[in-house]
Amino acid sequence: MNQKLLYKIYRIFYEIIPTYINCKRSGMRFDSSWNVIGRPRIIKRAWYDRILRKKYGGRIEIGRRFHCNNTVVSNSIGLIQPCVFSILQDGGILKIGDNVGISGSTINATLSVTIDDNVLIGSGCIITDTDSHPLDYEARIHNDMKQTKSAPIHICEGAFIGARAIILKGVTIGRHAIVGAGSVVTKDVPDYCIANGNPATINKKSH
Repeated sequence: MNQKLLYKIYRIFYEIIPTYINCKRSGMRFDSSWNVIGRPRIIKRAWYDRILRKKYGGRIEIGRRFHCNNTVVSNSIGLIQPCVFSILQDGGILKIGDNVGISGSTINATLSVTIDDNVLIGSGCIITDTDSHPLDYEARIHNDMKQTKSAPIHICEGAFIGARAIILKGVTIGRHAIVGAGSVVTKDVPDYCIANGNPATINKKSH
């Protein structure tokens, strides 16, 4: 057998079939160009919300060549959880471009989270476009979620988000920018820059 044929056989049995099973288990659409290792979790509206309350939640759009790690051994530094994609909020959208890799991270899209092509997101990151709770004490104890602040997130083409980083609402990560491991990003990161720390600060050009 030549190497091309062996690779096709490998792809079928070790990538395509497992990816199909993991997508079906997660309620995701299937794409044969993807490699989904383990089962990601999709948080969305329950069927009774959709039928009885007419609340349909958000949606996920994923491009080609998506690589998604969800098992402990699928990432070189391990994972503390599978990927969690939350599209619970009505009208929210999580849009992931082509050739994107994500390992064991949580992405919460109440308005929109857009991830462009060729982005890498390291193990255990949190990307959320909402505060999740009101900041005002009275609103918080009375669960007045209308006062919760949200703003879209955009991670531009070629960006790299290091392990355990947190990207908060309203942030744009520029083209080919790098976010250091463990950083908390509350403000935009310009193109081709490196940001690290808590809160993250811009240190230098990435190249």
